[in-house]
Amino acid sequence: MQKLGLALVQIAAIIAIAGSSACATAQQSAKAPPSGVDAETALRQKLADLEAKGPLRFETDTDILDTDARSVLREVAKQLFAHPRAKVVVSGHADERGDTSYNLALGERRAAAARDFLARLGVPRGRVRTVTLGEERPLLDGHDESAWAQNRRDEFTFELPSRLIADGSTGASDGLFAQVILED
Repeated sequence: MQKLGLALVQIAAIIAIAGSSACATAQQSAKAPPSGVDAETALRQKLADLEAKGPLRFETDTDILDTDARSVLREVAKQLFAHPRAKVVVSGHADERGDTSYNLALGERRAAAARDFLARLGVPRGRVRTVTLGEERPLLDGHDESAWAQNRRDEFTFELPSRLIADGSTGASDGLFAQVILED
């Protein structure tokens, strides 16, 4: 019986060592950009690919994220997890209908919906800042449903340190790095 217990302890120790080794290998490979590509170029490409997944839109008078929006937010979260010093600013927008105060509040609720969804995915709230622009910055000028649908959106601006180094060290923040527009 003692031999069986000792064998089980040894097996558990081997599994624990193998698991931590696999985790370390996965973390190292997540940090390393593809060969011949620097980290900044790789990240720019990932963000461009993410931008190409749009546009996503909100329905009229709502801050509910649809399936497509949640899918893109999962990709945003992956980029934030892959780049632990990155932050994102979510700008909420509305169409021109409604008064200014209503549209500012609606834009804030839309930005907050994205922030809250990212938080449920595990992104710390301190890495997501929200702003509302209401109807102040339309994507399309126009007074019809086509223009209004384009203007009901969230925009994401990623903020990264000025240097991306594989060992995780960074320089001072230089502010905006890339913009990904998610219209919903």
